[in-house]
Amino acid sequence: MGDEHPQVGPARNSWLTGTASWMYQAATQHILGIRPTYEGLRIDPCIPSAWDGFAVTRRFRGAHYHIAVHNPQHLCHGVVSVTVDGEVVKDNVILVLDAGQECNVEVERR
Repeated sequence: MGDEHPQVGPARNSWLTGTASWMYQAATQHILGIRPTYEGLRIDPCIPSAWDGFAVTRRFRGAHYHIAVHNPQHLCHGVVSVTVDGEVVKDNVILVLDAGQECNVEVERR
């Protein structure tokens, strides 16, 4: 609102001031735990224990990552294993793929 508006000052439209982008960052990077890093995508979800898991497709540096997180023990935090296209990954960081490539990622929590 401009200074000439009778209700100047109140932030009635917080979603117009950047809140939506911060909520997106919180949801994708800290709840779903899919964080971009220099090496690749770090997968470390912190989800409600009631969730059986979730699936998401993440585009990162031109590649598509189809990520499925399985939570059979209904835990809030912790990753047991990560597989990329059937191969177990040593850490929970998925290395950067070339632009245009796709991969399937399975994350197990126990």
